Amino acid sequence: MKRAAPLLLLIVLLGAGLLAILQHVAAPRIEQQRQTAAERTLLDLLPAGGYDNRPLQNPIALPAGGLLGNPGAEPGYLARLNGRPSAVLLPVSARGYEGPIRLLVAITADGRLLASKVLQQQETPGLADLLAPERAHWLGGFTDKTLEANLKLRADGGQIDQIAGATVTSRAVTDALQRALRFFDAERERLLGAQP
Repeated sequence: MKRAAPLLLLIVLLGAGLLAILQHVAAPRIEQQRQTAAERTLLDLLPAGGYDNRPLQNPIALPAGGLLGNPGAEPGYLARLNGRPSAVLLPVSARGYEGPIRLLVAITADGRLLASKVLQQQETPGLADLLAPERAHWLGGFTDKTLEANLKLRADGGQIDQIAGATVTSRAVTDALQRALRFFDAERERLLGAQP
């Protein structure tokens, strides 16, 4: 029994050492997979073949507040294709009915809304929940809109249908998209000229 204890301790120490070595060897691959998943989540707004750089590797510093309405400084990202700017990804925040709404907006180099997605929201499930699959179609209705478009709800004299029963949420998102376009227009040179 006394001879088994040192052998058991040696086996435990070898096992712990092996696990530590495996953890150390696997850590870079795990981190790379995590970054790839994060990129896929953020970059899914950009069409396949619409960029050939790694936009998330070179963030653009954006201030808190202002037109984007973000509570803190958040990065934007520049997508390039063949060395030329193809799109900018901008985070924008709005105040919804139940709380803050955070969006990520893709705008083409010529100032058209390419796509948008909700990153965070607290709106009423089943009514104004912007993460519900049927809301993706509503957000898709803003594709190709420009700063010159009348991005107002029909209830406000515009051409955009609001989400039924969720006028406040619809108005908040519509306003956020309009502000993102205005920010892009005001900062176009700086955003498109960001160095790779």
